[in-house]
Amino acid sequence: MEDFGKTTRRFLMGEWNNNISFLSRARAIKEALNSLKTRTIKDNQKIELALENLSHIRKEYRKLEHLNNTLLEENNSLTEKLKLLEEKKES
Repeated sequence: MEDFGKTTRRFLMGEWNNNISFLSRARAIKEALNSLKTRTIKDNQKIELALENLSHIRKEYRKLEHLNNTLLEENNSLTEKLKLLEEKKES
């Protein structure tokens, strides 16, 4: 059983839950923004702008994630080709 002091320190240092995905964090921020009740039009516009920016960030993240997957596939393909060439060279 982990002691309370260690758990508290990890929580305060932000180390307690590092395995949450980026999109999960973005979803939590969106839910928090949507739950805010504003009293002025200016505050409402700020929240709408924040939600719009968050939407753009999520779209760009998905694009980068897709590009990363594509690059990983290409890397794996090139690694396999390199291995085949090395095997032929040894033969």
